[in-house]
Amino acid sequence: MLQRQEITLIRAALQFWYEEMDLKDTDMLAVYSGGLRIDPPWRGEDIQRLRQQLIQARLRYAVCHCDATKVKIPRLFGSPDAANQEMTDDSDQLGVVLIDAPAD
Repeated sequence: MLQRQEITLIRAALQFWYEEMDLKDTDMLAVYSGGLRIDPPWRGEDIQRLRQQLIQARLRYAVCHCDATKVKIPRLFGSPDAANQEMTDDSDQLGVVLIDAPAD
């Protein structure tokens, strides 16, 4: 379940990647990403921009239909528990939504 502490871990991993890995080594990224190749390779500013977006993003939860293609309840919740309490059917799915910070 993606919660704020998991986003913090992702941010820390991005910072570690930025500081410790050779960003131009596309083979290294492929090893750690399960074969994914990014062309052109990520630059340091790309990683820092993503980290900043994750710092500012708001995390919300939604109740989705069983096929996870539509939101069932037109409301976002501040916690997974609040969304789970609104589920009316065992096939409902919990959706995780990252809301980007408003542009300055």
